[in-house]
Amino acid sequence: MVMHKKAATGYLPAGSVVAERIEAAYPEMSQALQTFADFVLSEPIRIAHMSINETVQATGVSVATANRFARKLGFEGYAQFRGEVIRGFESIFEPVERLRTTLSKGSSVQDAVLASLEEDLRNLSETMQGLDTTRIEQAVNMILAARNIFFIAFDAAAALANVMSHRLELAGHYARTIDNGGGMLSASRALSHYDENDLVIAIAFPRYMRETVELATAAHRRSIPVLSITDNQTSPLARLGTLTLYVRARRTYSSTSDTAILAMLEALAAGVAAKSPGAADAAQKFADFAYPWLITPEGR
Repeated sequence: MVMHKKAATGYLPAGSVVAERIEAAYPEMSQALQTFADFVLSEPIRIAHMSINETVQATGVSVATANRFARKLGFEGYAQFRGEVIRGFESIFEPVERLRTTLSKGSSVQDAVLASLEEDLRNLSETMQGLDTTRIEQAVNMILAARNIFFIAFDAAAALANVMSHRLELAGHYARTIDNGGGMLSASRALSHYDENDLVIAIAFPRYMRETVELATAAHRRSIPVLSITDNQTSPLARLGTLTLYVRARRTYSSTSDTAILAMLEALAAGVAAKSPGAADAAQKFADFAYPWLITPEGR
């Protein structure tokens, strides 16, 4: 019996069609096709930029093998396969193109500052217009019912999660975030103690962090309730959420507007505080304990 190795973990965007098809077909691929698959997984950006002749030269396989690989994944040919690879990176490179276009117009500092503020106002307005009050109520109830709460959030989202964790704690609901420098191992160790009585709050926006999606997937498989906070229904987090809230967070000068996301998290925390009978007492306990380290402005 011939034993096939498993497809290596690659760097295609989270939820990539190509990555999913490679994972499914990899065990049945010939050695040549696996060699090509390994290159696709490890160097997808090069694949997106290279012609078929450049790709086969880099991998050492034939043009016929490259085309067989594409058909093995369900594409008509190599051109269609490469097109799907490129499409998978659109959300990642879109902010770069938006920034390049904006800078090419020669905007002044004042124009850039005002445009940024106006963009955040639009994001907040559109988020409010699309707000499903029933979902918000359900999200608050999920938080209130949870025995333990754990935030899955990396990079900029981790800072936002810290803010909401602080707000929940003031309302009497302890929430844990991923330890600084702990990464996947630290998060996995924490999640191993969670079950259906707890809650995971996963936050991911373009560009979606692979670690967030993978940890949310693990929580979903263990039947841990997941509250997903993301941008739209095509997000890899959308299908993983027991409940999903959507925030309009487009930004010209970066990939995501953290302002709009933070506003949603603050609003959720306010809803939790409003329905928590012990919120005022919890806030008072904190104020009493922290009083020695709080400075009151003179004259008040």
